[in-house]
Amino acid sequence: MYASKNTINNVQIIFDFDGVILSSHIIKSRGFYQIFKIFGKTKAKKAQKYHLSKSGISRYKKFNYIKKNILQNNKITNIKLNKAFTNYCLKKILNLKINSKLIQFLKSNYEKYQFYISTGSPQKEIIYILKKKKLYSFFRKIYGSPSTKITHIKKIKKTNKKRIFIGDSIDDFKAAKKTNTNFLLKIHRQNKKEFEKMNINKIVNYDNLEKKILTILND
Repeated sequence: MYASKNTINNVQIIFDFDGVILSSHIIKSRGFYQIFKIFGKTKAKKAQKYHLSKSGISRYKKFNYIKKNILQNNKITNIKLNKAFTNYCLKKILNLKINSKLIQFLKSNYEKYQFYISTGSPQKEIIYILKKKKLYSFFRKIYGSPSTKITHIKKIKKTNKKRIFIGDSIDDFKAAKKTNTNFLLKIHRQNKKEFEKMNINKIVNYDNLEKKILTILND
């Protein structure tokens, strides 16, 4: 998947996808409202609110909760919900622009460090998006649902390397903590309030990203 066999493999950098690689978290938040709007705006807003409270986990787990506890209707299938969600989100996500500083960091360092993706989104879908956005070759491995982020990190950490997870959700933070992995939070409008009282390493943009990562790892 990566180009050079002569890489320097002393650091593993794990990226979440939505809200970190792309600002797709905004589109997916709207998607959770749109696909449940047929059940009424009140239920759609509750579904969207639940999605935001569980950012980082598989959408199928969210679908199951929403059907049981908000819609009180299990007749609609996850396959149908996922199709509607993908139809709403995918084209919009593919049209998003990638942060230029992040692209430069990936291009300049993918042979120097080990890059991975760990996301709650379906693995095949993220691979497809990464290929379309010409980012796929920068990453050693792409991990997605149905397996959890804790499982992803445990697979990545089999080798004794310095390791950091860049994420944007409580689920990301907990996965890093449970696997003894350094964590760097990507702040944005949707998660700012949730993390504002936590003493945690944060970035608001990708300026000096390498310096920030190495400072955390060498602390």
